[in-house]
Amino acid sequence: MMKPAERARFSQHLAGCPACQRRLDAITALGQSLRAMPSPQLGLDLAAQWNDRLNGSLDDRLRAPPQGSRPVRPWSAGSGWLGWMPAGLAGGLALVSGIWLGGLLLGGGAATVPSAGLVRVFDPVPPGALCAAAELCHLSKGMP
Repeated sequence: MMKPAERARFSQHLAGCPACQRRLDAITALGQSLRAMPSPQLGLDLAAQWNDRLNGSLDDRLRAPPQGSRPVRPWSAGSGWLGWMPAGLAGGLALVSGIWLGGLLLGGGAATVPSAGLVRVFDPVPPGALCAAAELCHLSKGMP
């Protein structure tokens, strides 16, 4: 919302500016037509469905397992060390790539500094040119 001083300045400008008045009328009409549009009915209640699913899965987890059975843990598809193999492989890969990238940063890898000859591409005189500046190449005939 605007402060009273801003609202007064706005109203004063609006009274003297027909372009702004037309724009405000168009925006007001658009807002009224949008509010007048009917709200579509989905035919289903998504919130109730999600609540039912969430409550149902929570009830399944809280329900006690039958007598004499062990709860199944999803991460223990394999028994013992086989269940930890994916995590171990990911950790090893992260360690090896970290060591390799660290070696590149310390200069032990393929990162090298370009030679000075490669930087000559940015010289103002093109390669093979005999003149340092274009004005020197076009000397008049009167000069020795």
